[in-house]
Amino acid sequence: FENNGADIAYFAYDATGAYAPAFAQLSTSVDELTIDGTGSKLTFIVKAENLAGDISLTTTSGFAVSPTTIKAGTAEQKITVVNTSTQAEHTGKVILRSGDVRSYVALTGLGTSLPVKDISQNPVYTGGDDMKQTFDGFNPGSDGYSVEVRAKVSDASKSLYPFAVTEDKVGFHSYITSETMGMHNGANTYISNEGISNPANGGTFYNTDGLYHTYRYAVTADKRIFIYRDGLPVDTFRVADLALQPDWSVETGRAFRNLLKNADFEGEWDFSKSRNIVTRIEGWDVYPYDQYNSTQQIVAEERNNEVDQNNHVLSVDRYKWSDGWSAGEISQIVDVAPNEVYSFSALAKGGIKSDGSQLGSLRIQDLQNATNKVTIPVTSDNWQTYAADFETFANTKQIRIICALERDKWGASISALKVDDVCLRGYSRNVAQQIGFDNDGADIAYFAFDNEGAFAPMLPGLTAKEVTDAIENTDADAAGALNVVAAEGMIKVYGIAEGCRVVVYATDGTLMAQVNNYCQGMGIALPGKGLYVVAAFDGKNKKVAKVVNR
Repeated sequence: FENNGADIAYFAYDATGAYAPAFAQLSTSVDELTIDGTGSKLTFIVKAENLAGDISLTTTSGFAVSPTTIKAGTAEQKITVVNTSTQAEHTGKVILRSGDVRSYVALTGLGTSLPVKDISQNPVYTGGDDMKQTFDGFNPGSDGYSVEVRAKVSDASKSLYPFAVTEDKVGFHSYITSETMGMHNGANTYISNEGISNPANGGTFYNTDGLYHTYRYAVTADKRIFIYRDGLPVDTFRVADLALQPDWSVETGRAFRNLLKNADFEGEWDFSKSRNIVTRIEGWDVYPYDQYNSTQQIVAEERNNEVDQNNHVLSVDRYKWSDGWSAGEISQIVDVAPNEVYSFSALAKGGIKSDGSQLGSLRIQDLQNATNKVTIPVTSDNWQTYAADFETFANTKQIRIICALERDKWGASISALKVDDVCLRGYSRNVAQQIGFDNDGADIAYFAFDNEGAFAPMLPGLTAKEVTDAIENTDADAAGALNVVAAEGMIKVYGIAEGCRVVVYATDGTLMAQVNNYCQGMGIALPGKGLYVVAAFDGKNKKVAKVVNR
């Protein structure tokens, strides 16, 4: 051999023939696994031969794998994979690595439905229109928690804001108006509402009917918020996607090497097939959700043998044939301490126009002081580290980290802005654990919470419209009507199967009584005289009637 500085471990030859080396092999007993149920697990076998180094095992978000290392020389090893997610369905993989050798097992996880529980029977608030209330006794454990409020938000002048947050920063601040509902992502000078579209009609919530509606927020152990309206599921959010309210911070915490969530973009993301864009990225706020302005993707990008094709980065593109109406912005709001210096850095490249114009940038904004900001232009189509220090003011509570790609003229040729390994180093903020509501004119029937876990509401009762339809129905003998008798402040129901669920409503939609295992002829007490609507549910079947208590 000739050598120009290489470190040689050995050199050998065999003059007796041409031989292949000992074959290095890394294989698995299965190519894919489907794990049915949150917390459920399955196993597979890893077989290895002639590998020079240990095998490392990692897995994508929503799964856990053990062990995480197999020593070199181990012929066979059993591996356990756990589905840790409550998502209805999600996919991922186990990644096995030894030097340059890779092997994969594709994963599908099916989440378990949340257990059902009625939490309305022990409310901490029993009705009124108070402007603000917080409640004692909120101390959830590792299984999550549930919040429920029943309220009438009947016109555009009224709104209701239920909220909860633990000392571990697992929480939400929601909004309910006469026609909309959703979640807040931060507050004050930068507000990004995460709206919810009514799955029943593709858009509006008609709280303008003047009736009470029930809202349930079930926060799971894996930090998701399942939202229900009148017993029906309407949306799910990751807690990580929602910035906290700035006033929830009460004191400076300890210093962290990185305060950002999903800083390496290896977490979850939601992809819209109809628009061919990523619409939500774990920990980050995406703006706008419109492929005719800008598009964003989470893509595989290899930089070296360690940061290989399993590495993911953020990639943002402009729509090529319109300048759009906004910069494409992928941002994250972070609670920060006043009068402190934070160190920011990120790997980035691209956002370069064909004439050399630099349209991509990394930005830091003080959300309490608009003039306190830093913009770092991305200057190359090759990966480079960009960094800056950022000093907060005495009144600073939150800053916003932004990956931005500016718009340009029609037909502009602009390279994709790509970002990875974003870092914000500095002091954290501690929050005060609390639960309650802010209220602007809504009429609240009750507010309740449960510390024991994330629960779905009981089986749906009648919608507000069904209560109204029952009242307006003049045919007592119509198909599906119940045989209900009212006398001496009690009602009794006949002609139904044993074990039905019977619910009683006032004319404004307020739930007055419910019996989950009704025995025919059982008396149900009424609070007073008047017209009531009674419904009996037997599986998917229901019967409805109105009755007058004289």
